[in-house]
Amino acid sequence: MTRASVTVHRFKYTTVGESADYPIEPEGVESLLQSMKARPTWQGVIIAPDAKPGPDGEGQYPIVSLAWFPDYGYEVLLMELSGESNFLASSEQLSEPEVYVELGGQGQELWPRELFVPFAAVSQALCSLLQSGSREQSLPWVAIDSFPRLEVKARGPSNQARDSDVQL
Repeated sequence: MTRASVTVHRFKYTTVGESADYPIEPEGVESLLQSMKARPTWQGVIIAPDAKPGPDGEGQYPIVSLAWFPDYGYEVLLMELSGESNFLASSEQLSEPEVYVELGGQGQELWPRELFVPFAAVSQALCSLLQSGSREQSLPWVAIDSFPRLEVKARGPSNQARDSDVQL
């Protein structure tokens, strides 16, 4: 009798600013996403495989970076072993950049609103990733280098830049 091989995908998460890792399974996704709403935007969550890294990065990917933007939704960046990095989007059709994003304290930009997605889409994407170990292809994804963005010198009121702050 031959036993079928089943791949088990184990993931862990950590919050930015903490050193502890916690296991995450599909059943814990909703709770994790809800807890993010009580944290500052800069204190995002990183989800990564709970595996010993292998040659050529195997076992280190995919990695998900999550952030909560109270007025807009979740930012979800998926980095894959192939070198691709994609944002989950509410649509593949993107509007003009308007949402203020601080890039790790190193710079500020305006991004299209569609790169900030609702709870249900993030939950679906994460549950699929945790079960399959790969990106949910039925959802819209936008490559990290293919969306319009504007560099901002300083933040204006309500997280929107003033015309004089935007560098084209």
